[in-house]
Amino acid sequence: MSITRIHLEDETAAAELAERIDALGFEVAVIGERFAGEDDDEAIEYVVCTPATPADLGDLVDDDWFVTTD
Repeated sequence: MSITRIHLEDETAAAELAERIDALGFEVAVIGERFAGEDDDEAIEYVVCTPATPADLGDLVDDDWFVTTD
């Protein structure tokens, strides 16, 4: 099964996206990760993970967000 990861810098935006994905009936999790090589506690990104494909998510995903699928 592949996982779609949507990387956001804002925790509130990540939580809102996760709620919208959940409302579509897909499993979803939000993971806070430090930016690679950063020691600053403020340098955190939020990754929304779901088995839904980008096509399943449609307009929920902003074109400016970094999205990966594996």
